[in-house]
Amino acid sequence: MSNPTPPQRRIGPYEQSLLDSRASRKALEAKIAAARRNRIIAAVLGVVLLAGAGVGGFAWWNGREVTPVAALTAAPGKSCPDRTPVSLWVSEAAQPAVLALAKEYQADPASPCVDYVVRGKAPMEAMIGLGQGQPDRPDAWIPDSPRWVERVNAAAKLNAKPAKAFAKSPLVIAMDPTEASKLEGQPKWLELVASDNPIRMSDPRSTTAGMLTLASALPQLSGEQGRVVIPKLAKLAAPSIDDLFSTYNATPEQAQAFPVAEADLIDHNRLYPAHKMVSVTPSEGTPAFEFSLVNVATDPVRDQAVELLRAYLMTPAAAKIFAQYGIRSTAVPVTMPTPQGSVGEVKIGPTPDAETVAATTDLWQSATTDFSILSVFDVSGSMKDKVGKTTRVAITQEAAGIALAALPKSTKLGLWIFSIGIGAGGADYRELAPIGRLDNDSHRALVATAAGNLAKSVGGGTGLYDTIWAAYQKVKKEYDPNRVNAVVILTDGRNEDPNGLSLEQLKANLRAAGDPNKPIAITTIGIGPDVDPNALSQISKMTYSDFYAAPSPSDMTTVLARALFDHDCKNGRCV
Repeated sequence: MSNPTPPQRRIGPYEQSLLDSRASRKALEAKIAAARRNRIIAAVLGVVLLAGAGVGGFAWWNGREVTPVAALTAAPGKSCPDRTPVSLWVSEAAQPAVLALAKEYQADPASPCVDYVVRGKAPMEAMIGLGQGQPDRPDAWIPDSPRWVERVNAAAKLNAKPAKAFAKSPLVIAMDPTEASKLEGQPKWLELVASDNPIRMSDPRSTTAGMLTLASALPQLSGEQGRVVIPKLAKLAAPSIDDLFSTYNATPEQAQAFPVAEADLIDHNRLYPAHKMVSVTPSEGTPAFEFSLVNVATDPVRDQAVELLRAYLMTPAAAKIFAQYGIRSTAVPVTMPTPQGSVGEVKIGPTPDAETVAATTDLWQSATTDFSILSVFDVSGSMKDKVGKTTRVAITQEAAGIALAALPKSTKLGLWIFSIGIGAGGADYRELAPIGRLDNDSHRALVATAAGNLAKSVGGGTGLYDTIWAAYQKVKKEYDPNRVNAVVILTDGRNEDPNGLSLEQLKANLRAAGDPNKPIAITTIGIGPDVDPNALSQISKMTYSDFYAAPSPSDMTTVLARALFDHDCKNGRCV
């Protein structure tokens, strides 16, 4: 049992603004998460295949050119005449610290004339947005585990160079102080995950805390224990760390303990002093979140700015700032106090290797509901519209490939395209790949090839309503009762087929064909400014899902990545 208090310091106006913005962000994300729980994830999962094109981009729809950068150094005795903007995507656990650090660094007269624009990004957001052709790619990325770098390299073909961790934050179990006081010494991983009242995890497929927990705990279980424990943990899993903290803040007496980064726990306690939690460390030790700086800048000036920041991250001044936010510098050793009432001194163990993470994630996936998705791309002529130096369809093609590489192999996926009169007999749709399992190598290759050749089919108008009705009928015919069944429609326009169904006729057809025992979600995604959000929203909301507007790539990123593995199950039916 350790009782030291967190580092004490005066909170100035800037620090207070950081806390206020962080609190506002958490409140907003909690609101988004609450709304998301009422939506259909099956369709959103398919969205990634269709709409990852939306990730990032100040110039996504309007083709705006980037302003030329300023010099990195000011003249002797002069202030910076202009500052070069350098985009930095950061793991959410490190975002408050990096914001403060960037501000401190920029205030130093000896620092370069750079404005480091820091944005918090979840791992799945980064995976989509770091694709080579995505318009709003950052200049640098700070992930919190080397495992995400490996996955992004594989999925987005990023070829990012491994970087040494400049800081760490150990994984701890956040627990209510009253419950922690009842523990008889440090618990083992087995007790934490296999008891009658186990910890509640965030999804290990999309969060670092969940990934590290599963990879650390599962080797402690026998095969028989794993078959019992994993489904139970999966049933209780939350889509994000913010969901877990929000649940605790709402009902502390009912909320279960959950694994988080030590930095997240310290940040939560600072923001919510009325709902402070304590840390519990498993007796076997715990892995750590590892923060490294990955340079993905393509501009030589911004590349230089990233490398200057890399050097600063290893300084004693940076270590001091990190410590104030519960993050441990690897360059300057820091002893980190733990919240009063915490159980067990933190003992950082080895990082789970890629093989262990892959194996445990596969086991988790097998214990959760799989998906059967028909993804439907708009290939009407407007998809050729320019987006900076590329096109909407080119961005979509790349994002589809990235998402395909990230999908669980157990997923069933089909792919259609649509415009007007593109199919057999003048139909507005054409099948490129039937609904099939991605663990079938030939089917996976067929889908990948089809997704990579979308630009070859672009042309004509938008035959939207006939396509939606045909896709719904196809999924109903091939309905899989053991999966989440969904149609995902991505369009950048309105229905333009004068000889097809009207909106009211389509809705009447869907209403008559609907079967509550066989729910089929139709998620619609509107990209750009020319869609009919009212019509798309009506269609989705009457079929267990919702309409997602993507006027900008950053909107798309949040919608897709944060909700990627979130779905609702009731009485054995999942939507």
